[in-house]
Amino acid sequence: MLEAIDLVKEYPVRGSDRVVNALNGVSLTVGPGETLGVVGESGCGKSTLAKLLVRLEEPTSGRVMLDGVELTALTGRRLRERRRRIQMVFQDPYSSLNPRQTAGRTLDEVLTVHHLSGDARGRSRRVSELLDMVGLPPRFAERYPHEMSGGQRQRIGIARALAVEPQVLLLDEPVSALDVSVRAEIMNLLVRLRGELGLSYLFISHDVAMVRHLSDRVAVMYLGRVVEVGPWSEVLDRPRHPYTRALRDAVPVPDPRITGPIEATVTGEVPDPARPPSGCPFHPRCPLAEDVCRTVEPRLLDLAPGHAAACHVAARTAGQSGPVAT
Repeated sequence: MLEAIDLVKEYPVRGSDRVVNALNGVSLTVGPGETLGVVGESGCGKSTLAKLLVRLEEPTSGRVMLDGVELTALTGRRLRERRRRIQMVFQDPYSSLNPRQTAGRTLDEVLTVHHLSGDARGRSRRVSELLDMVGLPPRFAERYPHEMSGGQRQRIGIARALAVEPQVLLLDEPVSALDVSVRAEIMNLLVRLRGELGLSYLFISHDVAMVRHLSDRVAVMYLGRVVEVGPWSEVLDRPRHPYTRALRDAVPVPDPRITGPIEATVTGEVPDPARPPSGCPFHPRCPLAEDVCRTVEPRLLDLAPGHAAACHVAARTAGQSGPVAT
């Protein structure tokens, strides 16, 4: 359904000839009806990836394929028609909505731009259907964003994405700005909509627990690269890459026997993407780093059926030296 092929995104550093490598050769696939979770620390390139997939930004190189059509090669009307099939739900439900438009007007505008649902009466009926779809009563059509809670605003954001009847939704940390109780409601809503509408999701988050709840497969990103990908149970329960293991171990687990401070699972800071380290980008923070890790960048290799990781130590342990995984 959706495929990213060797996506690269570079941003020039002002006043310098250097560039920031926000994405460095990212390749991913999302199948029909599948949810791919993308997890990693802030600054690893998750949101940049989402923007490239919907062409809010243009890649430096690489391709995006949507249902067999190269989205990165389209322009004008053909791009607008094809982009209806892939929509995005943003992290901040307040800043993603126009504060001067009611919820009804926001949804009506989408239908008008894409010539959907006929005349004004038809669009009004469709607005009511969209509100009901996300669990809001019709009266919310007259409310402005400041008159709604964070969870209600995010429901409007989801309804706006669904208005054009997409096949793929890119969810860019859709619950991180919400209260804990509201997060569960929105997550349950997303699960229900996926089943009812047959949607494919690319679910971006730094919260491993949320990714586990919603995803069929998980891709772990670090410094603009995919370092591990596979079924969620394999990646999160039996991680091959030390960075994935560190992310999993950083999730707090209630245990009355633990009374002292929680020890850090990795040390140091994420390297400057304008000055990435040689070899494996994770080696300055990795407890397993060897000499080869400091000089040779590891390839993403299949270490088990459907489970790939970019780690010299994991590859040697698994006895793998095969082709780069896709």
